[in-house]
Amino acid sequence: MKGSLQYLLLAFALFTNTDRLLAEWVQTNGPYGGCPSALVVSPDGEGGTNLFAGFYGPGAFLSTNNGTSWTASNTGLTNTDVTVFALIGTNLFAGTDGGVFLSTNNGTSWTAANAGLTTTDIRALTALATNLFAGTDGGGVFLSTNNGTSWAATNTGLTNLKSVLLPP
Repeated sequence: MKGSLQYLLLAFALFTNTDRLLAEWVQTNGPYGGCPSALVVSPDGEGGTNLFAGFYGPGAFLSTNNGTSWTASNTGLTNTDVTVFALIGTNLFAGTDGGVFLSTNNGTSWTAANAGLTTTDIRALTALATNLFAGTDGGGVFLSTNNGTSWAATNTGLTNLKSVLLPP
């Protein structure tokens, strides 16, 4: 009897909550129509959010309407093979095959932030408080404590500095 009651309660819970089990996805066809290599949501400074998509080749794109439409955001990027994004506050960073780039104006323009990087093939970026870490292809891991103004290798204990992640 106890097993039957548990089964009945489970069936009732599933039947009354089926709307929670369903998800709806809508294809936006993106800015490039291809596969993005990076996505990030960034505050727009006015209480809203921006969505950035990075592509290997055509660069960075911005959507201010949840992906309905996109605008290229490549001014200042000297390499448009965007592999990853990271955020520290309102500072947006793009990792590319040409180094790290910083935007302080919601992607309107980018400036190189590569001083100290011995390789500029960026495969990973992440922020921890005000520290920015870059994983590179062949140079290991680098740390910037000043928004990418300078970088220092932080590879103590790492035995293989070659990246295993390859761009699409």
